[in-house]
Amino acid sequence: MSMARYFLASFFAFTFFSISDDFFSINRSDFKVIYNNKHTDTIPKVIDSLPRVIDSLPKESNEIFKNSLADSITKAIDSLPKVLDSLSNNSVTDTLPKVIDSLSKVLDTLPNVKKDDSFKLPPKERIPPKKVRKKKKPLPYIKPMDSVTIADYRIMYMDESETFVDTSLTIQKEYRFNFLKKDNFELLPFANMGENYNKLGYDFTDGLLTPQLGARGTHYGYFEKEDIQYFEVPSPLTELFFKTSLEQGQHLDALITINTSPRLNIAFAYRGFRSLGKYLSSKAAASQFRFSSQYQSYDKRYRMRFHYASQTLDRQVNGGLTNDSVYFFEEAPNYLQTNADGEPILNEDGEEVYDNYDGFLDRSRLGTQITGENELTGKRYFVEQYYKMLPKVIDSTTTLYKVKAGHRFNYETKYYNFRQSSSDDYFLENYEVSPISDRSQIRTMENTLFLNYTTRLMGTLKLNLHTYFWNYFFEDNPYESDPVLSDGIKTSQFAFSAAWNKPLAKFDLEAKVYKSLKPDFASDLLSFKISRNVTKNIDFSAQYQIKSQAPNFNFQLYKSDYTNYNWENRNFKNQQFSVLSFQLGHKKWGTISADWTQLNNYAYFRNYTSLVYLNEELLTLPDQTQNQIDYFKLRFFQNLKFGKFSLVNTIQYQKTFQEENQDRTETLEPNILNVPEFITRNTLMFSSHVFKKAMYLQTGATFNFFTDYYADIYNPLIGEFVTQNNTKIGEYPRVDFFINAKIQQTRVFLKYEHLNSSRSGYNYYSAPFTPYRDGIIRFGLVWNFFQ
Repeated sequence: MSMARYFLASFFAFTFFSISDDFFSINRSDFKVIYNNKHTDTIPKVIDSLPRVIDSLPKESNEIFKNSLADSITKAIDSLPKVLDSLSNNSVTDTLPKVIDSLSKVLDTLPNVKKDDSFKLPPKERIPPKKVRKKKKPLPYIKPMDSVTIADYRIMYMDESETFVDTSLTIQKEYRFNFLKKDNFELLPFANMGENYNKLGYDFTDGLLTPQLGARGTHYGYFEKEDIQYFEVPSPLTELFFKTSLEQGQHLDALITINTSPRLNIAFAYRGFRSLGKYLSSKAAASQFRFSSQYQSYDKRYRMRFHYASQTLDRQVNGGLTNDSVYFFEEAPNYLQTNADGEPILNEDGEEVYDNYDGFLDRSRLGTQITGENELTGKRYFVEQYYKMLPKVIDSTTTLYKVKAGHRFNYETKYYNFRQSSSDDYFLENYEVSPISDRSQIRTMENTLFLNYTTRLMGTLKLNLHTYFWNYFFEDNPYESDPVLSDGIKTSQFAFSAAWNKPLAKFDLEAKVYKSLKPDFASDLLSFKISRNVTKNIDFSAQYQIKSQAPNFNFQLYKSDYTNYNWENRNFKNQQFSVLSFQLGHKKWGTISADWTQLNNYAYFRNYTSLVYLNEELLTLPDQTQNQIDYFKLRFFQNLKFGKFSLVNTIQYQKTFQEENQDRTETLEPNILNVPEFITRNTLMFSSHVFKKAMYLQTGATFNFFTDYYADIYNPLIGEFVTQNNTKIGEYPRVDFFINAKIQQTRVFLKYEHLNSSRSGYNYYSAPFTPYRDGIIRFGLVWNFFQ
C-alpha cells in the first residue's frame, strides 16, 4: 500500500506542477491539439481535484519518504515528453478516458481518499459547447503613482500650447498674483481691484482678428475661448486662488479637475469676486463659471474638447472726480486758505495760511461725476474634435500620424448694459427718459473645419475653413431714439487660413495666412517668423506681420438714451497694421526685444469736449486716423542673482511718430496713440529656505515708475477709453513691499501696496481725474491639493 501511495503522490505531483506552469509549458505544440479537443473540458475538473487528493494523503515525516517522493516526481517529469509524443490527434480522445478510469481505480484502493464524481468522464451530450474567448483591446500604459511627478499634471489650451501645474515660487508668480492672473507690466489698474485698467503700452501682434462687440474697457478679466484650460491629471487636482480685495469683499477662484479614466477628464472652475472700493460708486463684482472636458481614445487618435462658460462682470462707475474733489485729493491734508476772490490768505509774516484737515483721506467723501453701473454678461458653448489618420511608426514609443482632420464649433451670446437711475449732464442731453438703460448685444456662431498634414520632409501644414455669423443688435426702447439708424447689423463671413511650421537647418520656421472671402467685415493676416537657438544660452527670433482688421461693431453702430451717443459709420475702412519685431535672449544676461508698428486707418474714440467744460462734460465720438502712425517699442528684461539676492529689471522705451495732418483744415488731428516714453519696474528680492527647509521664503520691494503722458480717459457710458490731449498723468513712483512663502504646495502672498503713497504727494492717477489706489496691505494664497 505504501508503494501505491508513493506512485499516486508522484503522479499527482508531476501533474500538478506541470499543469500549474501555464498548463502545458513543456511541449505547447502537442498540447494545442488536446486543448482544442471537445473532451478537454474534463481536464479542468481533474486539476481541481488534485489538491483535495493530495491533502488526503498521510503526512510522512521520515527522510526515506521524502527522498522517494522527490525521485518519483523527477522521473514523472522526465517521462512527460515521451508520453506526449505517443499521443496523436486521433488517439487523444481514447487515451483521456482510460487515464481517468485508471485514476479512479487507484483511488478506490486508498481508504482515506474521498471519491469525487469529477473524475468521471461526463456523457457526450453534457459536454458544453466550446467557448471562444474574445480578443481584448490592449490597454494603454498607465504610469504607476509612485513614479508620477508634477509634470504629469498637464494643462492644455485651444492653440495646442501646453504647460503643467507649477507649484514653485518665483518672481513671475509675484507679478501674476492679481485679478487678471497675468503680468500687468503695460497696464495701470484703477483704484479698486477688478475695476479697470489703462494702457501704458500696446501689442498689436496679439488679439482677435474678427470684429467684436466692443466695450473693450469692460473685458478685463473676461475669459475668452483661448483662456479656457483643459486638463489631464493622474489624480484629482484642486486649486484655490484667494486674495483680499479693497473694502468689503473677497476674491476666490476655485478649480477642481479629475480624470475619471485615462481617457476622460472633467474640470469645474468658479470665480466669485466682490470689492466695494474706496471711492463712491466704484464697486466691482464678478461671477464666472467654467466647465471644461477632454476625451480621447485609448490610441489617442480621436480627441474631443468641450467647454461651457457663463460670466458676469458687474462694475459701478463714477466718471472720475469732480474739479473740486481733484483739489481736495491733491492738496490733502493741508489746504490753502483763500478769500472770496480765490486769493490766498497771508499771515503777519506774509506766509500763506493752511488748514490741516485729513477728512478727505477718507476717499468716500470725495465727490464723483456720476453714479452708474455697466455690466458685461456672456455665455459660450465650445466643441472641438479631431481624428488622426495614416500612422507611421517612428520607434517603439513614437507614432507619427500624417493627417489630422477635425471640426471646431463656437457659439457665444454677449451683452453690454449701462444703467443709471436718473440722467445727468455729464453726457450732455438725453431723451428725457428715466431710468437710463443702454443695452447692446451680439450673438456669434463660428464653425471651423481643419486639416493638418505632417511629414518629416515638409513639416506641418494646417488648413482651416472658417464661417462666421454675427447678429449685433440693441434692446428695443419704448421710443424711437433715431429713426435714421439701423436696428442692428446681421452679417456673415467666410475665411480661409493656413499655417506652416518646420525645423530647417537649426532654424524654426513659421508662416501664417488668413484671408476673408467676402468684402464686408473682412480681416486678413500674413505672418512670418524665424527663431533659433544660436548657442546653448542664446535664443533669437524675428517676426513680420501684416494685418487688416475690421473695426468693432460699436464703432459702426451705437444707440443710447443720450442723444449725442447715437451713430452709424458703415463707411469705416479696415484698420491696417504692419509689425516688425525682434528678440534676443541670454539665460543669464537677460532678454531684449524691439517692435516697430505702422498703423493706418486706426479706429479710436475721440474726446470732442470743449476745453471750457473740461472735466464737467464728456462728449465722445468714434473716428479713424487719416495719417500713418509709427510706434516703436524697446524692452529689456533681466534677472540677476547674487547668492540669495536677486535684482529683476524690466525697462521699456517707446515712442510714437504721427504724420502731420494734410487732409483736414477745420481741426488738427490730435495725437492718437499716447504712451509714456519710459516704463520701469525693478525688484530687489531675497530668497532662501528657512525652518530646516520646511518653508521657502521670498521677500523684497518692487519699484514702478512711468513718465508723464496724455493718458486715455475712461468713458463708462460706452465702456471704452477715449483719446485726449489736455491732461497728463504720471511721474510718480510706486513702491510695493512683499513677503511671499511656499509651504509644501501652498504659496502665501503678503504685500504692502503703494507704501509710499503718503510721502510722494497725492497726484497719482490711473486716468485723468481718476486716482490710483492709496497704500494698503493685502493678503492672499494659492493652494494646490493633489488627492
